[in-house]
Amino acid sequence: MLFTSLPSFPADFGIVKGSDNQVIELVRMNKLLPEYPRQAVRYGIEGSVKVQFNVDTFGAVLDPFVVESNPPGLFERASIKAVRKLIYQPPVFEDQAVNVESVQVDIVFKLQ
Repeated sequence: MLFTSLPSFPADFGIVKGSDNQVIELVRMNKLLPEYPRQAVRYGIEGSVKVQFNVDTFGAVLDPFVVESNPPGLFERASIKAVRKLIYQPPVFEDQAVNVESVQVDIVFKLQ
């Protein structure tokens, strides 16, 4: 059996764009799990990826990129693809819709 997880589900945290590093909580509206790469399954490889991105005023993920990956070069594509599909409750700070920066998600790939 294959297993992937987004351990921070259902809430993540980010910094309100244009604020003085004000951190707010973001609530996910969906739960998407990345597809386990075939090569990793074939060779019995497990790993993890940390992805960072921004969230716009509508709750859409923008500009995801890999911060770290272990092992490198194997799980990044699946992680980015899954993170792009995440949808958040539109972020609000002080009764205003806001853009949020520096949201990070840890994704764990584990064979079971």
